[in-house]
Amino acid sequence: MKRFTLFILMLPLVTLTFGQKVNVNQGKPVAFGSELMTPIPQPRLSPLKAGGEVFYKETFNWKNDADPRGWTAPAGFQIVEETDFGCLWTWRAGTDSIKGELTFEPGHAYSLTPEDGYFVLPMDEYNFKDGVSTANGAVSWFQLPELDCSNRPGVILTFRQFFRLYPSTNVTVAVSNDLGVHWANYSVAYDTRTSIFCKNPYPEVNISEVAAGMPHVWIKFLWNGMSRYFWCIDDIEVMESYDNDILMENSWSYAIDLDNADNNEGFVYMTPVSQIGTDNFGGYTFAGALLNEGLNDQENVNLNVKVFKNGTSVYDETSVSRDIWAVQRDTFPVTKIFNPDGYGNYEMVFTSQAKEPDQRPLNNTYSDTFYITDSIYSVCDWNFEEHSSTAAWGNNDGDYMGIAYDIKKPVEVNSISCMIMQRPKNKVASTQVGYNFQYWLFKWDETEAAWVETIMSEYTEVTQEMIDTWVTLPLQKDGESEFLEPGYYVAAIQTYHGGGAGASNRVFRFTIGADQSHRFAYGKTLFRRYTDATWSQNDELGMIRLNINSTGAPKIADVVFNVDMNIPIANGSFKPATDFVDVSGTINNWGASAHMTDTDADGIYTLTVPSLGCFEVLQYKYRINGDWNTSEFPSGGPNRVYRTSYYNMIHDVYNNGKSLGIDANSLTPSINAYPNPTDGQFTLAVTNTQVVDLNIMVTNIQGQTVYQNQVKSVLNYEENIDLSSFAKGMYFLKVNNEVVKLLVK
Repeated sequence: MKRFTLFILMLPLVTLTFGQKVNVNQGKPVAFGSELMTPIPQPRLSPLKAGGEVFYKETFNWKNDADPRGWTAPAGFQIVEETDFGCLWTWRAGTDSIKGELTFEPGHAYSLTPEDGYFVLPMDEYNFKDGVSTANGAVSWFQLPELDCSNRPGVILTFRQFFRLYPSTNVTVAVSNDLGVHWANYSVAYDTRTSIFCKNPYPEVNISEVAAGMPHVWIKFLWNGMSRYFWCIDDIEVMESYDNDILMENSWSYAIDLDNADNNEGFVYMTPVSQIGTDNFGGYTFAGALLNEGLNDQENVNLNVKVFKNGTSVYDETSVSRDIWAVQRDTFPVTKIFNPDGYGNYEMVFTSQAKEPDQRPLNNTYSDTFYITDSIYSVCDWNFEEHSSTAAWGNNDGDYMGIAYDIKKPVEVNSISCMIMQRPKNKVASTQVGYNFQYWLFKWDETEAAWVETIMSEYTEVTQEMIDTWVTLPLQKDGESEFLEPGYYVAAIQTYHGGGAGASNRVFRFTIGADQSHRFAYGKTLFRRYTDATWSQNDELGMIRLNINSTGAPKIADVVFNVDMNIPIANGSFKPATDFVDVSGTINNWGASAHMTDTDADGIYTLTVPSLGCFEVLQYKYRINGDWNTSEFPSGGPNRVYRTSYYNMIHDVYNNGKSLGIDANSLTPSINAYPNPTDGQFTLAVTNTQVVDLNIMVTNIQGQTVYQNQVKSVLNYEENIDLSSFAKGMYFLKVNNEVVKLLVK
């Protein structure tokens, strides 16, 4: 294993161009194939699977009414602004928002512990006071107390972040091991573009080559020179590396295009069955970028990709294997072509593999689902996470936003759909009733080297019913224009807000939905100024669909509901011998369903509801004994929401894993049980925010108690527990109202 004094992490940028068809904006990196980014992360769960001792933790529980500011930083923290504009990092209570001229955020969107506060640099607030806007680009940072890592062979930094940046994406973790003389800089922007919300809210930064074995480690979070938006930080953990830990940093799916020279499609959420096959559609290949975050060099590392059609495996291929040294990365292509063969849900599962079993498997996999439909051609899914507009590109009446589509086989086009939306955080500077729009379809003419208007919808006025919904308008057919030949097309919305040319986007802005859930190819999402015939790359995935004249896909499908009841079983609020669980919702007009069953006694209860409409939205909750007082999310909590498709297998945890009827004062914020899986002997580590009594209990799958202990008045607590004399299998470790599954192997 190598050891260096300082290591500066830099990731190369790969660009994708479309010749003269689409302009790539200068200074804006474009990904290759499909979106280059950290895998869409799932929140990292505690406890960790094995090893990975957390030796520093900060949740920003800094409230202090005695301090004039209302908060006090712990000893050893440094908070510095080098540019002297008064733009310092500051603490916010969990209920405090972030505002300004262009920012309207209720708080840290990804905080694991929102109740005790978070740290934020609110640049929009600093640059907008008393109605006056400034553009002070601050250099502002905060530094953790010095850490002694002299007995740590490997060090990983994790945290929760939420940011939006302008004019650049310069957010950095800097690490020094020589009292600040030299710094190693790690960008945590990943592939986030200007003015886009962060693509990776759950960073893992391996700082081993700077911090491991070093007695004086300084870590600071640096905002460097930007004047707009904000950066939130919460739930910092510094932990010792695992021996064997592969992180999937990026993954790609390539829909190979054999018909046009405009490169691969990347990920497409919905593709009509008429556009697939083995002639003009080349099928899918896959790739993944893997980082060895463990202490040990890893042998025989490879990428496995599985594809499941409607739950059945139809593709299982593995890349060539290579070795990766500690803290090194490599890219693994899976080149065998996969061709979908008809209507259905196709789930792609990327998994990194190595000779040694991975001790933290949650960070070495990525999955996504695409659909083969009859009529819908769409890069985006159904739901917007953000908005898209031409505000950054002139904001003129008559500007276009578009999505590029390759037509590989002749089709008849029917309509275009777009998600017309108001920005929830700023409804004024977004689409208003009375704005106007029109849909267009353009085709690239190879002979003329120009974009040609092919077909359009009627010029339409926005009504209240259109706000925050998909709006479909038929295209004006003339018996010829609607019949599309193979080629390169752009489905577009032309927007009119009434503000004229170069209107203020704080008053006039036509907004549509933007999808941030998938790794789209940036070169497929476009804008065009009304004064220019050139299509240029946009940064957001605007939600615009092309609908062709085709039928044949299934209209109804079964939905299988699965709910994990192990936590209610472990804490006694659900007794399998006498109680039942059902599902109630729009599927049965909020009445009772049949009792869900658990035939294999694993605590997972199942019910199949037949013949529900495909691509319809369901709302539902689970209930114990058909009683709304013991339903999920009591006291008027939210409903679960699910959109059906051709294949529906739902996996839920009752009440999202929160126990019912437990005194809030007995909450245990953090339990770490390791190793897990275990041979029977494991360590329990408990961290509280206040002194409490602990009731520790381990039960088996039948609900029998195999271990129990009570500890009085502790803040942090650790003990070793031995279950090696009991049978192998699943156990439940309960500390007050928190329950963790243990696997004894």
